[in-house]
Amino acid sequence: MSAIVDAVFASYDVRNATRWREEDRRHREQEKQWREDAIRRESEWRRADVERERRVAKLESEKRLLHARRQQLQTISQLSAILSFFSMRFLQDIRTLEDDTSALLVVLYGTISCLEFLCMLLCTLTCTLLLLAITRFVVHTLEGEVGRLSAAELDTRSPVTTWWVATCEREWLLAFHLFRTAASFFLVAIALSSWIVFVTSTVAATVVSVLCACGLLYYNLRFASRWRYLVQPTNNNDNNDNNNNSSSSSSRGPSVAVPV
Repeated sequence: MSAIVDAVFASYDVRNATRWREEDRRHREQEKQWREDAIRRESEWRRADVERERRVAKLESEKRLLHARRQQLQTISQLSAILSFFSMRFLQDIRTLEDDTSALLVVLYGTISCLEFLCMLLCTLTCTLLLLAITRFVVHTLEGEVGRLSAAELDTRSPVTTWWVATCEREWLLAFHLFRTAASFFLVAIALSSWIVFVTSTVAATVVSVLCACGLLYYNLRFASRWRYLVQPTNNNDNNDNNNNSSSSSSRGPSVAVPV
């Protein structure tokens, strides 16, 4: 009888031990699944944080590009306004003409001065409108354009460059060519005004004309030829590559020297 009781209790203990081991195994598997889920969630959160940081860095990089464009336009606009002011002052200062002043010279001077003023005025207005367009793009469009970029496109696309090439590049080149033409007209107008102001001194008028001619030649042959690449049409792919390099370097952070 005792053997039967011992066998019953032994089988009961075996079943309990088996059930406990099975429950313990399931519990360990559940804990493993919980740890894997926690690691997966932390990885997703980390990936989201990294992508958010990349988008913030991308937005700052695009704003720096727009700031450079804004400084470029403001410089050209201010120089155009200054030259326009000098052009108007020249017209106001020449009030009285000598009797022997050539009428053809006066007409030519007035035409050149008017062309110079128109070029400078159109250049200033164009740069002002481009500045307004940049402000509108920053306020209403830039953040949305960066937000619509996928994670892979953050390193391959530049919304500012794409928008600039499609919308503002032609007007910017026109404004720069107007400024360059007006600067040449400015030197020509000074040379012509010397023959009106110094009508009694041929030597003074000749010296001023020669100096203006030298300045005009030096400006067009030296400056314009050397810095001609500044007014070349922007290549979207090249700008994207440069932007990618700057974004990659900024995302990596500054290099730290390791002491040996």
